[in-house]
Amino acid sequence: MNRSSLRICAFAVAAIVVAAVNPASAQIVALGHSAVHGNVSESEMWPAVLEGLLRAKGSQVHVANAGVWGETTDATLARVPTAVPDGTKLVILCDSPGNDVRRNMSPAKAMENIATIKSQLKARGIRVVDVWGTYMSVWRQPGSVGPDGRHLSVEGNKKMAAAVVGMVR
Repeated sequence: MNRSSLRICAFAVAAIVVAAVNPASAQIVALGHSAVHGNVSESEMWPAVLEGLLRAKGSQVHVANAGVWGETTDATLARVPTAVPDGTKLVILCDSPGNDVRRNMSPAKAMENIATIKSQLKARGIRVVDVWGTYMSVWRQPGSVGPDGRHLSVEGNKKMAAAVVGMVR
C-alpha cells in the first residue's frame, strides 16, 4: 500500500471514529443555579454522581453541570443558547425563584422565565425534566443539607442523583 492510500485509509478510519464518538449525541445538561452547581467538590455534585450512576448502567452519556452559583432565572434564560449546546438530548432543570426573590425580583416573573426556558428547550426538540420538587424533597431529608444550611451535602447530592437516575432514559 502506498503512502497516499495509507493516508486515505487513515483519514477514513479517523472520520468514522469521530462520527461514532459524538459526545453531543447523548448529552445531558443539568441547568439551574446553585442547586445544580452545588457547594461540594465538583466530583461530588449530583450531576457528576448521576453521570457515574448512568455509566455504571452501561451508558456512555455525559452529564454537563451548567449550574451557576447565585444566578437568577433571567440570567439562566439568557444563557440557555450557550449552556445547552446543539445535540443535547435532555435538560435536567433545577431552578426556582429563590435568587430572584433575594434580589427583590418578582416571583411571578421568575416563574415566567422558567416556563420560557422550558418552552425554548422543547422548541429545539430537547426533553426537559424539571427536578426542583425532587431537589426540595431530598433537601428535607435528614443529613442531606450541608453546613451552610442551604445546599445539599455530599450525602444529599448522592440522594439527588439516585432520585434523578430513574427520570433519565
